[in-house]
Amino acid sequence: MRLGLALVAALAAGCTIKRAEPARSGPATADLETEIKAELEKYYADFSARDWTRFADHFWPGATLTTVWQPPGSTGPVVDAVTVAAFVAKAPEGPDRKPIFEERMTQVELRITKNLAQAWARYEARFGDSTDVATWRGIDAFTLMKHAGRWRITGLGYTTLDDGK
Repeated sequence: MRLGLALVAALAAGCTIKRAEPARSGPATADLETEIKAELEKYYADFSARDWTRFADHFWPGATLTTVWQPPGSTGPVVDAVTVAAFVAKAPEGPDRKPIFEERMTQVELRITKNLAQAWARYEARFGDSTDVATWRGIDAFTLMKHAGRWRITGLGYTTLDDGK
């Protein structure tokens, strides 16, 4: 019902409604896919190495990292959107807290139009020390933009998978 009303309102206002273009295929897209996958592999390598300078360089200025989590002492989960600088500043409380930290991309789906791409990446993570290592799987949803010959992240939303541990 609401969709029908939205369509009527859009048509009455002289708007046209167009579905998003599917990702293009062919040699040019294959090259873009290769570029984006390489950028994401570098991102995960730098993140796992906890090289925070190189990690931050994967993002365009103003980019955010967003997830839902429950801060200690809070009554429930919240959406937490932080800048890259704020994320890096909190690293001593997170990834830098234990000697073992790794996120590895296991699969990625891409959608590309010109200099804009979305990547839906599955990852596996390990975190802990020699006596206790937690593992889980999750999804990183990247929006990337290419400018001046470089793909960089404009935004990253992430979550764990229900079937992860």
